[in-house]
Amino acid sequence: METLVHYGQKVSQLYDAFNRRDINTILNSLSRDCIWEVMGQPDIPYAGIYHGREDVKSFFTKLADSLDISEMTVEHILENGNMVMCSGHINAVARNTNKRFSSFWCMTYEFNENEECVHFRDCFDTLACARAMK
Repeated sequence: METLVHYGQKVSQLYDAFNRRDINTILNSLSRDCIWEVMGQPDIPYAGIYHGREDVKSFFTKLADSLDISEMTVEHILENGNMVMCSGHINAVARNTNKRFSSFWCMTYEFNENEECVHFRDCFDTLACARAMK
């Protein structure tokens, strides 16, 4: 993996927290008015635009209720100023159908002067995920 500097290291720690299911660490890294975007509405139960920590917390609840994630691997983390772009892949099973799916993903993070995430966006193969949900 690339040599990570300030915000890239922070994002790497957030992925470590996610893989430990430590959602509070992720929530505590967000600004109070963070915008959290996940593609795929309406076929993907956790997709949507979330505003603020409490709303993002509901995203993680919906995600856990929808998917059993067996692998979430980060391949690249690239940093440019207060922006971080990550790519990787995911393997999961839709809980409602027991169907497997995998996808490459790209996630972006923007941080403020207080080192809080103010904007997150997740792009992935929404068609593969939606098909697994049906």
